[in-house]
Amino acid sequence: MKIGAPLIAAAAACTMLAACSSEHQRPSGTSPLQNISGSASVIDGDTIEIHGQRIRLSGFDTPERGAYCGDINVYRHAAFALSDFIANRTVSCTPDGSDAYNRIVAACSAGGTDLGSYMVAQGWGRDWPQYSHGAYAGAERRARAAGAGLWGMNCPDNLWGNRTYE
Repeated sequence: MKIGAPLIAAAAACTMLAACSSEHQRPSGTSPLQNISGSASVIDGDTIEIHGQRIRLSGFDTPERGAYCGDINVYRHAAFALSDFIANRTVSCTPDGSDAYNRIVAACSAGGTDLGSYMVAQGWGRDWPQYSHGAYAGAERRARAAGAGLWGMNCPDNLWGNRTYE
């Protein structure tokens, strides 16, 4: 699993919160995208790369570059949590569109576990109902109640910037 320079490069591309939260969509009149699988490099807590293709993991969100809870860099912790979970497993993705950064948006899994479910359940991400239709809401509730990941830390009120999660 590679992490480091790509993590910093991808984060630099996501400096405008509004642009990072842009709607995921497939251009009209196009056929469904092909499934993608292989060894993944983790870019950040909700972005991976397989065979040179950037993939924004669908339905959940993780802290952006520069996000801290107290003195803990939760952006890095989220990326490392995803990297540790994927390890050397094959990641399989089912694309459902693309985003403003020309990344494929997809639901992905490793070892039979949905990456969004894992990240949200561990407390390193949160459900984004606009895109998940509430798929990770239960996992987020349980993670919050258990104080898992960032939910057990002293995080600032503006950790998620100006994004809305309703």
